[in-house]
Amino acid sequence: MIMLKDAGAVLLAAGALTFAAAPALALTVANQSDKAQEITVDRGADEPRTKIDAGKSANLECPGGCEVRVVGMGYGLPARDGDKIVVGKDLLLSYADQEQASSDEAAKSGAKKMAE
Repeated sequence: MIMLKDAGAVLLAAGALTFAAAPALALTVANQSDKAQEITVDRGADEPRTKIDAGKSANLECPGGCEVRVVGMGYGLPARDGDKIVVGKDLLLSYADQEQASSDEAAKSGAKKMAE
């Protein structure tokens, strides 16, 4: 019985340590364009800029929500920590899961046409 209690205490302590050591969530922005892009994260009074090289990603802080913009483009995309955003080759912003859904739909459409 004592051994079981000790094992439980060790597991509890390990779980707490893992939770404490886990990194805070961040917004991930992937640049799929052919050139480096400067990204702003509008958090109200604070609007830091981050340069992301072509084909690279960056983790940016977006606590409580923000708006992501490509410098020089006239629109932004609302985001929050944990989101994954893609800068496309056309410099348009989209959510990574939205881009995947579009790709999946296009593949289904192409497969359907080939079957006909």
